[in-house]
Amino acid sequence: MKERPSLGLRTQIALALLGTLAIAATLALVAAHPLTAMAGRIARRRLGMTLARAVAGEVSLTLDPTHVQPLLAASVGEGGLSGAALFDKNGALQALVGSLQLPVSQHPPPFDDVRVSGEVMAVVVLLPSRGVFVAESSLAPGAAERTVPTAVLLYTGLSGMLALGVVYMALTRWIVRPMEGLTRAAERVASGRRDVHAEERGAAEVVRAASAFNRMSDQLAAREAELSQQVTELEKASADLRRAQEQVVRGERLAMVGRLAAGIAHEVGNPLAAIVGLSEVMRDGGLEEEEIKDFAGRIGNEAQRIHRTVRQLLDYARAAPGADAAPGADGSPGEAGADVRDAIEQVRKLLQPQKSMRDIALKVEVQDALPTVGVSSDRLVQVVLNLALNAVDAIRGDGRAQGEIALRARLDGSKVVIEVEDDGPGIPAALREQVFEPFFTTKPAGEGTGLGLPTSAAIVEQAGGTITVVNRGDGGGGARMVVTLPAGRMSMLSGGFERG
Repeated sequence: MKERPSLGLRTQIALALLGTLAIAATLALVAAHPLTAMAGRIARRRLGMTLARAVAGEVSLTLDPTHVQPLLAASVGEGGLSGAALFDKNGALQALVGSLQLPVSQHPPPFDDVRVSGEVMAVVVLLPSRGVFVAESSLAPGAAERTVPTAVLLYTGLSGMLALGVVYMALTRWIVRPMEGLTRAAERVASGRRDVHAEERGAAEVVRAASAFNRMSDQLAAREAELSQQVTELEKASADLRRAQEQVVRGERLAMVGRLAAGIAHEVGNPLAAIVGLSEVMRDGGLEEEEIKDFAGRIGNEAQRIHRTVRQLLDYARAAPGADAAPGADGSPGEAGADVRDAIEQVRKLLQPQKSMRDIALKVEVQDALPTVGVSSDRLVQVVLNLALNAVDAIRGDGRAQGEIALRARLDGSKVVIEVEDDGPGIPAALREQVFEPFFTTKPAGEGTGLGLPTSAAIVEQAGGTITVVNRGDGGGGARMVVTLPAGRMSMLSGGFERG
């Protein structure tokens, strides 16, 4: 859910202050209006009573009856009494100015009295020598008094606006602008820059926030520099490790080539002996033309036999480990699409000429239409060949003259499973976890490096697979090495199909 943009700090504070001022003005107006109205009414009542008694005093001192009317006229009007009258001792009206509204004013009692009815107040003053004086005054607020609430509201509003302006400028200078600078600095740091520092100015809290931000930026830059250096060192170490692994794989390959070369010496020696013998017979002469052609054909066949044997060995020795594998994102060999059937066939051709295989049966069982696997063909050949040679050594080391080795390959879900099984003595359970450790070997001194199985395990794990060792499940002796590799595309051989 997308958040709606919020108002700025100054706007929010200004709105809060406006709301506060509005509430304060309203409360002031509500409180001031009844108070001012009550105070004005009391003041008008006192003024009316004082003015009425003052006029009554002047009337009592006026001896000439003709002067009473002008005196009353002078006290009645705006800002004074609303009406005044003089009655004699018998209650007869002697002088009247203005209007008298209350009944008590029209028939005043023979004693001092004050009567209030609504907004009119009547004051009765007894004049012993002249009669009774009556005066009325209005208690209603005047025009000036009615403007007091408006004046209070206006004054409150102007004062509030002035205070708001001062607060707005103070917020802008001490909080908002420093916060905006801190925000811009944070945005630049978020975009990848690490040389940004916020200006430490403004209110104390903002200064502390800017100082903390600057420390964080410095620490972040230092940490990134440290991480970059560590990444560089790790990349270098990883490259060194890959080179070391390649050297180990290459060294183990060369060691295996030496074993294969020693094993096929008799395969080369026998054809060479035949060639030497036939060539000596031909050199002595005395042969018929047909015999010469026969001897030449036999010499050619034996030479081809030697050529095939040596070529197979040279092809395996010259292959660069991982040369045909595209590197993956993590530096590991990519999926080269090695054909499992071809790899096992190459292993069979390399094993058959071996002298050690003379009395050992080699059985190959490969499921049709196997997918390729994500490892180079040469490395797959190296793994299977190493496992097969270990099986040969296990059978020969058991003192047996005959034995059997099986090379199997099948598809199990999305995995290709390759098994190398022998009928030798097997591997004790206590040693199964150690056979893949570098330099661990059960062979006599000088007959094994202890790197064959660890190298094979490294190749398989680098391709995303696993390699395990178990005893045969048929109750007999022997061991089974199980290699599991992720399946790639289906092979086009044997009626297969491609699978992405």
